[in-house]
Amino acid sequence: MGNLLDALGVDFKMVFIQAVGFLILLVLMKKFLFGKIKDIIKSRADEIKDTYKKSEDDRVEAARLKEEYQQKAVKADEAAEAKIQVAVDKAKEISDEMLKEAHQAVADEKSKAQLNIEMERKKALAEVRNQVVDLTILSTSRLIKQSTKRETAEKLVDSVIAGVGELS
Repeated sequence: MGNLLDALGVDFKMVFIQAVGFLILLVLMKKFLFGKIKDIIKSRADEIKDTYKKSEDDRVEAARLKEEYQQKAVKADEAAEAKIQVAVDKAKEISDEMLKEAHQAVADEKSKAQLNIEMERKKALAEVRNQVVDLTILSTSRLIKQSTKRETAEKLVDSVIAGVGELS
């Protein structure tokens, strides 16, 4: 085997020196370089884990806030709907009250108009009565002057007074 290595041009001393040099380089790299690279890789991995964890926490918080917002929106809608219903009910009450007052005002006006009509009718009847009485007295006095029969005049006055009584 020695001949074969000599034939190939392999120097054992040189291979040994290179192997020792390689081991020394490996030890130095392990001591000074691999530890730092390992720390850098570990810190980067931790940073990525933290970023994913923060991202997940933010997603959970966003979902919670969205749910909270939706609940508040539903409550706000319900409150607004309740306020609208209260306003509608109050408007209906006011409308009913106004309608009731209007009907009462119409009834009062109608009653006043009926009273005024009745008073005017009574005034008109009283005036007609007065005029009939005046005319009766006038006609009676003329009849009395013209006629000598008192009985006829009294019957005439009585019939006129009875006719006026029927008018009222």
